[in-house]
Amino acid sequence: MTFYLIIGVFVIPFFLFIWCKLDFMLGKKRHNHEREHIFYPRRKGHITFFRDGKTFFDAYFEDIKNAQHHIHIHFFIFRDDQLGSQLIRLLCNKAENGVHVNVMADRLGAGMSRKGRRTLKKSGVQFTYSQKVSLPFLFFSLNRRNHRKMTIIDGKIGYVGGFNVGDEYIGRNPELGFWRDFHLRIEGQGVTDIQTQFLSDWMKAKQTPFPKDDEYFPTIAEEGKDTYQILASDGSGLETFFTQAIEQAKKYLYIASPYFVPSNRIQKSILQAIDQGVDVHIILPEKRDHPFVKEASYAFLEQLMSKGASVYYFREGFFHAKALLIDEKCCDVGTANMDMRSFFLNNEMNVLLFSSDLIQEVKNTLDKDIEKSLRVKKEDLQNKSFWANAREQIALRIKELL
Repeated sequence: MTFYLIIGVFVIPFFLFIWCKLDFMLGKKRHNHEREHIFYPRRKGHITFFRDGKTFFDAYFEDIKNAQHHIHIHFFIFRDDQLGSQLIRLLCNKAENGVHVNVMADRLGAGMSRKGRRTLKKSGVQFTYSQKVSLPFLFFSLNRRNHRKMTIIDGKIGYVGGFNVGDEYIGRNPELGFWRDFHLRIEGQGVTDIQTQFLSDWMKAKQTPFPKDDEYFPTIAEEGKDTYQILASDGSGLETFFTQAIEQAKKYLYIASPYFVPSNRIQKSILQAIDQGVDVHIILPEKRDHPFVKEASYAFLEQLMSKGASVYYFREGFFHAKALLIDEKCCDVGTANMDMRSFFLNNEMNVLLFSSDLIQEVKNTLDKDIEKSLRVKKEDLQNKSFWANAREQIALRIKELL
């Protein structure tokens, strides 16, 4: 009995740990040879910036109601709760009236029930999962998620940003409260880039390809007032872009993210920016939706704060917005968090904004959020309980997965 107890308590977990480590290492090595990132061309169109769930979903649902030919959707999370069921009913109605509706959700993140999937398929909606778990590197593929949130309507309207489909995103989770997030509605030439990426992801999920005709890729000759560029990444390119963008800062740098677990390269670039006189502001949530990521950020934040960075914990609800703002030159808004998972594992989609009015709109929102936040002191991170220290040590050892 004692022998089997030893096997169960020590030997099996040890071999499981070794298998996970080898699986992840070999899977990442193969992925490094296959990964790619795409900087689509700079475009000129019309962008609407959303900062709260009600305003976003009101506009989103209205656009879907007005769809004439097709609706293409990918969300990381798509629950069939009260909000999700409302969207499902709307999509089913459009499909039953002849609109081509194609929906993808991340295989592990989605959270949709079998009933929800059946309801969609019964009405003619094509539904599939992206980024499915697969052999031979099971543990690595388990951690490779499609974190993009994108929607294309009739090839003319596109959505990219941080909102998923779930009641919490409109403040219905009493523990998290109000949900701060950023999302963009795009009209104009850049929609074709979102469409291209969706169809690429759709085909990788082993679904039927779509014809590249005017119905899916309508010609949009007219230029809009906003200049922007779309970046699609799949575990490469994002770290380099963020590093180079931070190095361009001369006056101020805003980093907004629900999680802050930067790579050593990005941490170094932020420290150098501070040394060169750049005002660095980092906005994070006070509340947590993950057991370890807050503690994983402590060591990085302490180092930055000792150099003069300002760190704020948003207190009005949960802060899920993702933005990197560099002076008045450029602002990045999209799906990527400031963490290792977004840099090296996830499929992400970000939009680089170059128009001064949009950049100012994002900055004004972040400045108002800072007013509603707690300014973090270095002592707050240093005077931690035993359990907080223990969680921090665990988090730092698994930071590549956070």
